[in-house]
Amino acid sequence: MGGVRVSVEGEGIVAVGARNLEDAQKFAEKHSIPAAYGSYEELSRDPSVDVVYLGSIHPRHLSLSLLFMTAKKNVLCEKPLAMNSREVEEMVACARANNVFLMEAVWTRFFPASLEIKRLLAQGALGELKMVRVEFGAPLLGVPRAMEKELGGGALLDIGIYCLQFACMVFQGERPESVQASGGCLETGTHRG
Repeated sequence: MGGVRVSVEGEGIVAVGARNLEDAQKFAEKHSIPAAYGSYEELSRDPSVDVVYLGSIHPRHLSLSLLFMTAKKNVLCEKPLAMNSREVEEMVACARANNVFLMEAVWTRFFPASLEIKRLLAQGALGELKMVRVEFGAPLLGVPRAMEKELGGGALLDIGIYCLQFACMVFQGERPESVQASGGCLETGTHRG
């Protein structure tokens, strides 16, 4: 988790926080980051931090986003933004109440290919689209954060979100007539694609 100072000088990453100081210090040293904190609360109090990139496990997104937004920090939160829609609504309300920026970090939206598709769609160069089929896979069996329910594991929250965001980008917010998906559950109770 890093704190960024946004300025015309482009100061970049000015601080990092972790659950323990030693991990934060190692990361800070490796990446030449000036300040390291052994708790997220300490990072939230750093006046030189304007924006926080939140890269914790999924179930921590709500509590940490609220911590930073309440401290008047803008938040770029790793996907999925939250574990469910109730948490998202709470996060959005907190961002509005504190007049801060909140964004889900879906890096594929910024791929050159995605940007080109978006440009072509905006120009109408692809005609009227009737259907989109999206598949995405990665070998995540055996990766605890992807497999264990208490860590926010499961195909939908981990990689399925890339398919959902792509379809939403293509149809630019229009409601689909139907959605079809297939999958199953692992013995841990998480979804697999």
